[in-house]
Amino acid sequence: MNSLRLRLIFGFSLVAIVPIAIAMLLLGERIQSTLREQSAERLAAALGMLRAQFTADAGHLSDKLALLGDDPQLKRHYLVDPPGGGGLREYLAIQQFMLDLDFLCVLDTAGVVVADGSTSPAARLHPGRDAVPVEALDAARSAGLGLARLPAGGGVALDAVVPIRYRDEAVGWVRGGLVLDSLRLAGLRETSGVDLVLWDANGRVLATTLADAGALASRGSPETERLTLAGRSYLARRDTLTAGRGPSVRIAGLVSTARADETLATLWATTLALGLLAVALAVAFGLVWSLQVSRPVERLAEFSRRISRGDWEEPLALGSVRELQVLVEALERMRGDLRGYRERLVAGERQAAYGQMARKIAHEIKNPLTPIAVSVADLKRSYEQRRPDFAEILSQAARTIDEELSSLKRLLQEFSDFGRFPRPEFAPCDLGALLADVGALFGHELESGRLAIASVESGLIVDLDRGQVRQALVNLIQNGLDATRGAGTVRLHARRCGNTAEIGVSDDGPGLTPEERARLFTPGFTTKAHGSGLGLVIVEHIVTDHGGSIEVNSTPGHGVTFTLHLPLTRGV
Repeated sequence: MNSLRLRLIFGFSLVAIVPIAIAMLLLGERIQSTLREQSAERLAAALGMLRAQFTADAGHLSDKLALLGDDPQLKRHYLVDPPGGGGLREYLAIQQFMLDLDFLCVLDTAGVVVADGSTSPAARLHPGRDAVPVEALDAARSAGLGLARLPAGGGVALDAVVPIRYRDEAVGWVRGGLVLDSLRLAGLRETSGVDLVLWDANGRVLATTLADAGALASRGSPETERLTLAGRSYLARRDTLTAGRGPSVRIAGLVSTARADETLATLWATTLALGLLAVALAVAFGLVWSLQVSRPVERLAEFSRRISRGDWEEPLALGSVRELQVLVEALERMRGDLRGYRERLVAGERQAAYGQMARKIAHEIKNPLTPIAVSVADLKRSYEQRRPDFAEILSQAARTIDEELSSLKRLLQEFSDFGRFPRPEFAPCDLGALLADVGALFGHELESGRLAIASVESGLIVDLDRGQVRQALVNLIQNGLDATRGAGTVRLHARRCGNTAEIGVSDDGPGLTPEERARLFTPGFTTKAHGSGLGLVIVEHIVTDHGGSIEVNSTPGHGVTFTLHLPLTRGV
């Protein structure tokens, strides 16, 4: 975000997006709140209707059984018919159907079932519901209304018991009820559109219209809350159902928020589309307007870069707003001042460089002249003294003078190369042939094992100046041989690495300290007793002129590795 143009575009985008985002956010919150309120009202109405129907069913059930307990025909079947006869059971089956009950039976005074209408062949049960096994219900020894849990988690029954009286004594009991199970809840769901879940006092699910209701807790706030089951979102509300004796049960109503979520998703998708359109328009207008502001700034930046590169000849001609015009005039004055400073600085640096170079040449030439003078003086003295070992002294003096003259010649060649730095002449070169050429210059070291050249893949062609790169490799190999002092090996390899060629020269010498490595390419710096300190400077200059780079890896005691990275072709 450092670009002025980007900042302008970003600002226009914010101006376009923020009002849309705020409006859509408020609208989304309003829609979500409205849908939540409507769903909460639906839940409250559905649960209220269920509670009212449950209370009404409880009252009607008590009234129906009270009438049935006083029915003379029931008493006749119960008291007069022979035990085990089917009359009472068929009568109960008919009454169960007529009174729209889910189970109806007669108990003796001990609470034992005498006849069950659901087991009669004439019984007509509700479609999809099996007969309720009355024997599995809790025993009822007293009259009243309550809730009885059905076996195997099948639901709960609204259970009523009334006495059968004969001569003002209870001679038996009539027991009947209505079942509140998954089938009944499914019917309620069809009329209300609300899913229902029924729990017992221990939190076990008794009946439900949801397949994944086990993850829903029976305890919770009676207020409407939002929850997620099996990846689907619901609004839920809990309530309690009680009826006379027996434990109460918990019931919850759930309304799916899928449609509301789809509506909100559509709203957010519309918001996103509008936002993207606004961003596109903002970017378009921002580009147009920012160009009018940023182009003068970019020209000023380009002018500053030219000045930083030393290109101070071309003046800046720019007409712009008043504030930028002041900056243009200041840069023009700075350009003029820098031109004068540069001319004075170049002259001073040139004189300093000439003086330093002269002192360096004088110092380096003086080093080999001293042993030459000593050898000549020793030779003269031995000749005047007519020493018998004059021939041996002459041979030693000749070797010393030859070695020092070679060192002096190499020194002068390095200074000559450093001062000349010719431009490279690029031509396709086979690196394998180049390394073989370099190896021929060090035939003795190859035979003795002091130099090892790895094989190069065929067809590794690089655009380079063969003579200059060979000079750089010879310099690096010679430095490695000097560092190992005959006790190690210098290794040379070349390979392809993407769009570059990698040439490595490594040795087993003592390595470099961090301070030595930092000054390695400084003119005049050397780690050898006799050296100009220009060899690695020349190598770096050659590699740089080839558009490459040189990498140095070394730790004290583990040798040095120089890696040259050269592009395979010009411009890469």
